[in-house]
Amino acid sequence: MAGVSVAAVVAGLFLWWDTNVFGSTELCAGKLTGEQAESVLDTRGRISDDARKGDGDGAAFRCTVSRTSKVTGAEELEMVVSTDVNTADFQFNTHVWKNASGMSILSGEVTGAVSGSRGWVLLPEKCRKEVAAVVWGIPEDSDQVPFVRAELKKGTVEPQKLASVLLDTAHKVAATAGCAADAPGPLPKLRQPTGPEAIPADSVCRIPGFRLPESAVPKDQDTARLEEQRTSGTPSGSWACDLYLSGEAAAQVSFASSLDPAIVNDGLKTSTGFRELSDGTGVADGSRRAVLKCGTKDVYLGVRWDSVYPQTLKDTYRSGQAFRDVFRAFVDAAGKQHGCPAVQFPSG
Repeated sequence: MAGVSVAAVVAGLFLWWDTNVFGSTELCAGKLTGEQAESVLDTRGRISDDARKGDGDGAAFRCTVSRTSKVTGAEELEMVVSTDVNTADFQFNTHVWKNASGMSILSGEVTGAVSGSRGWVLLPEKCRKEVAAVVWGIPEDSDQVPFVRAELKKGTVEPQKLASVLLDTAHKVAATAGCAADAPGPLPKLRQPTGPEAIPADSVCRIPGFRLPESAVPKDQDTARLEEQRTSGTPSGSWACDLYLSGEAAAQVSFASSLDPAIVNDGLKTSTGFRELSDGTGVADGSRRAVLKCGTKDVYLGVRWDSVYPQTLKDTYRSGQAFRDVFRAFVDAAGKQHGCPAVQFPSG
């Protein structure tokens, strides 16, 4: 009898410490289900979150979900899910979301992207008032948009599973704020990124006629040289391309385009830094971003380089010239793909 009791206790502890049997069905104040957490944190162990009573009851929340094994020692997995606000082109314009080309972009009515370790989904347009303006106190006509984001701090997941969780969580956040659609739509298809590949001299980022100007290529080939590129697929909807340099510097130059109205919105076009181009073809933010009038559509084009890239050029003046040359070469070549007019940038 004693042996049976001990076995029962051990079995009970195993179920409690190494599985999620009888675990919580709701996590993060209802923004996530236990089943969803299990699908993303695909390992052995108990699932828990750091949400306290009252946390996450509104549209703004941040929650960490963990899965830990105390018996078999399976790898601990952890994910942070939260709402956030940023400029509409944040995924292309901030270093937090570097390597955008490695993410699978959601195609269809939903704007977002996922990889094996992180993802984001924009909230509906009408949530800009209910969430960005009310919750964060951001004016409706600003370039700030609300979205739901998730990041696996430990482990990886199939992008499709993460996309499913993000879409459902975004719907719950929007429902809480009173700006949701009637029901969550079907899971959009994911556009698969290309693997790393050599950089063609005359069609960089798979864009016909796109060449990197001489000023943008490091002269000291022993220090750094252009090594490979990765793209997020064909340049339709939203698209990204990253160029990687070899050597100790490991620098990166990135390009992006978008026709998505959720990204190329009025707030972005009138945001700080953008100025009307004198030829009336659109607006530009120095040598980094432009929104061009291309027939009946607006097209976003952006270039970003990491903090290491200028160091590979070694000359301050040459770096500035390289930035302008790269931006103009990209706008000219990518603009042609979308039927955009030739653009005249101000000198300097």
